Amino acid sequence: MVGGDLATRYPARMVAGILRNEPGIGDWLSANASGLRHSQEEVTLILKQLERGDFMWTSSCGRVLDAVAAILGISFERTYEGEPAMRLESAARAGTDKLVIKPEIEGGVIRTTPLVRTIYERREKMATADLAFAAHSYLARALAEAAVTVADQESIKTVGFSGGVALNEKITVMIRDAISSLGLRFVSNEAVPPGDGGISFGQAYLASLQP
Repeated sequence: MVGGDLATRYPARMVAGILRNEPGIGDWLSANASGLRHSQEEVTLILKQLERGDFMWTSSCGRVLDAVAAILGISFERTYEGEPAMRLESAARAGTDKLVIKPEIEGGVIRTTPLVRTIYERREKMATADLAFAAHSYLARALAEAAVTVADQESIKTVGFSGGVALNEKITVMIRDAISSLGLRFVSNEAVPPGDGGISFGQAYLASLQP
């Protein structure tokens, strides 16, 4: 996350961070400098931060979706909560997964850089809707595969899905179908929000238990 929380507002920063070793990423940033608050001046700063290794790490699935939204020219600024990812999901509704990238999972960790790199490389060769759909498909298949692997190892018959990305209907449905097709029980949030609202609810509940 180049610039910390700024990367949650301007997803082009996430693209720069994820693809920092990709040839020509500086040129891509310059070409899309209008999507940054301070245009070319900010591009120069971002490139210097990357060179110094001055950035934060994140495991957020939402940040990956934000990056894809920027690469596809769908959203360059978050003006409300979840905007880039929501607009990407909307674009994906008209697409199909023509990439079918095999999920890369190492030690239970899903590698998303190959996905973002492939979409970056195909951004002018394939339909935006298809690439948007492919991003959702990769994440859903990878998350389902990772969960099923643990479920098998631990003899667990129920798989739950929560967190902010669970607000994404397309990803949630894909995971549900993958889990259910294997005879496992799938559960997700209904009465309590899956994102930050659920955390706040849990905190309030725990506080209410204090004497």
